[in-house]
Amino acid sequence: MVGRDDESMPSGLTDAVLDTLPARIAVIDDTGRIVESNASWHAFTADHDHPLVPGDEEQAFLDALRRSSNDQAVTLAGRLQALFDGDDETGGEYPYHADTDGEALLVRYAAVDYDGDRYAVVTHVGRATRSETAADLRLKERAMDEAPVGITISDPSLPDNPVIYANAAFERITGYPVEEVVGRNCRFLQGEDTDPETVSRMRRAVDNWDPVTVELRNYRRNGEEFWNQVTIAPIYDEAGEPSHYVGFQQDVTDRKRAEESLETERDRLALLNQIVRHDIRNDMAVALGWGGELADRIPDDDADAFERVMTAATHTKELTEAVGDLAKILGTTDPELEPVELDDVLEREVERVRSNFDYRSEGIEIRGDGDLPQVTVLATSILSSVFGNLLDNAVFHNDEADVRIDVDVTVTEETVVVRIADNGPGIPDSRKREVFGRGKKGLESPGSGLGLYLVDNLVETYGGRVWIEDNDPKGAVFCVELRRA
Repeated sequence: MVGRDDESMPSGLTDAVLDTLPARIAVIDDTGRIVESNASWHAFTADHDHPLVPGDEEQAFLDALRRSSNDQAVTLAGRLQALFDGDDETGGEYPYHADTDGEALLVRYAAVDYDGDRYAVVTHVGRATRSETAADLRLKERAMDEAPVGITISDPSLPDNPVIYANAAFERITGYPVEEVVGRNCRFLQGEDTDPETVSRMRRAVDNWDPVTVELRNYRRNGEEFWNQVTIAPIYDEAGEPSHYVGFQQDVTDRKRAEESLETERDRLALLNQIVRHDIRNDMAVALGWGGELADRIPDDDADAFERVMTAATHTKELTEAVGDLAKILGTTDPELEPVELDDVLEREVERVRSNFDYRSEGIEIRGDGDLPQVTVLATSILSSVFGNLLDNAVFHNDEADVRIDVDVTVTEETVVVRIADNGPGIPDSRKREVFGRGKKGLESPGSGLGLYLVDNLVETYGGRVWIEDNDPKGAVFCVELRRA
């Protein structure tokens, strides 16, 4: 019917093609009656009583729409009549807003002239599956313009991958008006101190159609430097092929400056820590050395006072080591874990404790280190600080004349649990969390010192956990669970 000649597609074949289309299609003549319709239209008419598809065959389709109680059907009738009256030569779209029981539709209508007569072609398309209208696109563009981050879209099919869209936030961040941005590659934001390796990383990602996020120094239109967090990702067309790139820009200057300031302060504190620890450790080593020389000369009446002095000096020396290890933890947010031989670490720390407290060797007994299983765990080179602090803690906070420490290791398929049990005063349930500094006060909590705070943080860094159990008949058991390598 639509402009075919003797060599055009046969009418029967045309009807068959229309019947394959999922959209409902009807052709109306100038009397307002349906003269052609496809299978989808017929099926819908048979199953539904819809305002846009009147079922009264005796009444012309256009008349039925005009006399409908549905205002939207009446509006559509007016638009179709405009096609026949010549007031509308092109047609258009009408969004039908469904009631609670209906279906939202996009009604497309167009005029077709054939063999001297005019016809109207009506198509019903589900709103959920319709293609985007100009109004939809304008809504999305307004949303991008109101976004708090800069947004650009570039077209790599054009020379030098120029920007074809930039939103208002991009203008606010960079100072460049949108009209000065469109048509240019975004490299104009780069300057003297822009890291070339970061730029190369972005270029490689674009060349390979890969998404990438980087932070780099950029420059505003007035020459001011700022830190820009840039995310670039490909956009794919309907065929699944990459066609454009979208870029997101966010000014992170304040955060970068805070990070740089924190790093500078951390470096200064690290230097001060190193100096103080060096001096204290040297002085304590001298004190302990001379104390060892005097151990055999102390009268029995002064032995208890001498032991207290030596214990305090030893504790101070060990504390300087704990401070150094803690500084390493606080300075590393994501340390690289490696396989560590657990039995070697435990044996070395047990021997160290025996050596440090040799002035009271008859009063300290450590058992279990002679039969440790050989096993490898995931940790770092300062794993020794975990068990060194726990062993020291078992001595420093023990009120018994004869200190007894038992070391036990349980190996499972995925984890290892080390238990260090002492015969000290024990720890009540109400303080089992506080001793690790886990309360609201952190290091100010009434715990057993910096060492246990270090233990808790290190074990957590390794992906493990630490807890306390009661020993029998008295004392505490510190349990450390680590992941096997």
